[in-house]
Amino acid sequence: MRINRQHAQSIVNEMKGSIHRDMNIMNQEGVIIASTNPTRCGQLHQGAAELIERRLPCLTVREDNPAHGVQAGINLPIVIDNELAGVIGITGNPDEVSIFGDIIKRMTEIMLESVRQKENSDLMDRAKGLFMENWLFTDQPDWPELEVRGRLLGIDIAEPYTIAILQPAKAIRTDHDRADRMEEMQSSLILQMIQRHLRTNRNHCCAVIRNRIIVLLHRSSRSESASMIGKICQDIESYYSTQVAGGISSVSQSPADIRRCYLEAQTASAIAVQSAQSSVLFYDEVSLEFIMQSIPRPITEDLRRLVFAACQEDERKELLHTIRLYFDCGGSIQRCADASFVHRNTFQYRMDCLRKKTGYDLRIPKDAVLLYLAAYADLDP
Repeated sequence: MRINRQHAQSIVNEMKGSIHRDMNIMNQEGVIIASTNPTRCGQLHQGAAELIERRLPCLTVREDNPAHGVQAGINLPIVIDNELAGVIGITGNPDEVSIFGDIIKRMTEIMLESVRQKENSDLMDRAKGLFMENWLFTDQPDWPELEVRGRLLGIDIAEPYTIAILQPAKAIRTDHDRADRMEEMQSSLILQMIQRHLRTNRNHCCAVIRNRIIVLLHRSSRSESASMIGKICQDIESYYSTQVAGGISSVSQSPADIRRCYLEAQTASAIAVQSAQSSVLFYDEVSLEFIMQSIPRPITEDLRRLVFAACQEDERKELLHTIRLYFDCGGSIQRCADASFVHRNTFQYRMDCLRKKTGYDLRIPKDAVLLYLAAYADLDP
């Protein structure tokens, strides 16, 4: 393992704050790469070079030797995974600084090992993110290759998966604030927070792809997916004091089917962002009611005025009642007639009056959608 200069400098700065002694960290060649005395960086440390060459467990220097740039102190090997990674030197009277020697050596090794593990983890996260991006978006994927790559990363693409997409919710008022929150949510800290929830299944994973946080849940039931994503959203909200929305897909049926799941999660997430009712939404919960909430109010106002432009106020209320009853009864004319205590021909006559007054016919699907939006928009009747 080669020690990173920045990490080494952070360690000597931290250690000096604890023991109030000058320190150096040398690489595997004995060159100083970090020091509480910056002028020494880049110099060959004679004591470290000797320790490395002779494979000593410790090298003590009793007296300063300015001619050779040597100062009194102790030098100890830094060992990671039974291999020499470098040398740490503590300047001062050997009888005094030797008290700290073993402790400082072990602390340095632990800190460097922690850094290495994090780097390996980050590397694995990047590899998984790249793999997920290829799986989801490559135009003509090489499925056998993807299967092999996935298995190396602990992802079996033949298994069933559920996709969830997370993003800042509607509560964030401006596009600029949303962009800031999205950037924060994409940080490694947030991904680590999410990964803590995913430890229950080693095949779960998450990544930031195309400015979206994508969570891949392996063999997760509907209730398990809802619980998991709900807890993740709560944790992020607690950390950032802002609302987070999530969209969840159905379960994939094949490796290629994961792309359909992504589109489902994307749609559900887009609706959940705008929804005042739910921060986590499954794709099969997406309905006209949710979609309507994502339409800006000025548009729904214009739509209602357009649909009922030729109607008087009393006519408008009567027609609104007809439209709402039709949808509440699932489009069944007989049920509408029964609910109104009239003959079905009478209700059909009311539908004809609606068509003549507005130009839109409940029997025509595209007209029915517009009438639905006009009737159920969040406005006074």
